[in-house]
Amino acid sequence: MNLEKEIKKACEPYIGIPVALSGGIDSSLLAALLKPKFVISVELPEGKHNEIEYAKMVANHLEIEHVIVNLDDSKFDESVEIAVKAIGRPIPHFNIFPLFEMYKKLNEMGVKEVVLGDGPDETMCGYARDLIINYLYKVYDFEAFKNYKPLIDKILPIKYLAVESAIGKTIINGCDDITLADIRYMRPDMDDMSNGIANYFGIKNLRPYQDNKFLDDFMLNLPMEDKINNVEYGKYALRKIAAKYLPQEIAWRKEKVGGPVYPVNKFKGWDKIDGEFSKNKWTEHQKNILQ
Repeated sequence: MNLEKEIKKACEPYIGIPVALSGGIDSSLLAALLKPKFVISVELPEGKHNEIEYAKMVANHLEIEHVIVNLDDSKFDESVEIAVKAIGRPIPHFNIFPLFEMYKKLNEMGVKEVVLGDGPDETMCGYARDLIINYLYKVYDFEAFKNYKPLIDKILPIKYLAVESAIGKTIINGCDDITLADIRYMRPDMDDMSNGIANYFGIKNLRPYQDNKFLDDFMLNLPMEDKINNVEYGKYALRKIAAKYLPQEIAWRKEKVGGPVYPVNKFKGWDKIDGEFSKNKWTEHQKNILQ
């Protein structure tokens, strides 16, 4: 079957609906195919997580109206308190504040539905951890090392433990497939976070890649050569499709680090205690809000 054909078929019910645009290939391809009324992005504080220039590049290329949400840091505590209560449980992601402000803007504009690019990161090895684990454990297949399995075992942890460490969650039944682990353990956090906030504002999230089970399973079951190419390219088959519709810099960019990720620890001063990316203080803060 043809991936591009299946994606277009899954997109048909959502033509014209606004798209949340990150600047990555998943949401950008949807923007190209759906011809939305407008796209919406959040501009983050300057740094490696601020993808706004790539989002602008896509919107300009597609000649689509681009709504940009600028964050007001003074609203952080107020917005996070409302968002965490709307979600109903702690979420180990630094996206809550920017997502809340995006949905707030959509609500002010009278929008009732928004399209998200969620899905391919989990099914098609879109995370750096997928690429790194895939690369490291291929060493077992090298002919030169076929007699060195005991040595490799000493150097590399049991694979499911590496997967467990990479996602920061305890894995049941020793699953060592990072893709399945992402779907089972990481995707629910993302869905609960965005759905909880969206519901608070009376907005429905639409996920063409993920909500269509046939397409979601189709991407999951693609051969690995369609997912990872030349070590550093995840979502390879999706990139080839995106290259037909988007600037090549978007389709073949390697260094995207994900988002919208707000620098919570730096903003709250927790980085001096817990480091820039530890989520201990952040989840503790959310628990306190819920109490």
